Amino acid sequence: MAATLTLALAAAGCVQTAPRAPGPVAAVPLRVTNNGAAFANHQGAAARRVAAAECAGQGKVLRSSIYDRFEAGAWVFVEGCV
Repeated sequence: MAATLTLALAAAGCVQTAPRAPGPVAAVPLRVTNNGAAFANHQGAAARRVAAAECAGQGKVLRSSIYDRFEAGAWVFVEGCV
């Protein structure tokens, strides 16, 4: 058992973490409308598809969160594209 624990501890030291960006990275909210027209509150799924397509056009992906919201005819995805 001691040999297994030693091996596990030795292997854990070989893990390298990914480098982090210097300083904090702020999320830029993404606001989407229905081709310039207002979305309705119940059209969240359609708005998410539009937002995902917008992000894909930039070579990024949409990061959805529980804080996404409907606001004045637009859907706001607070985490934006990453």
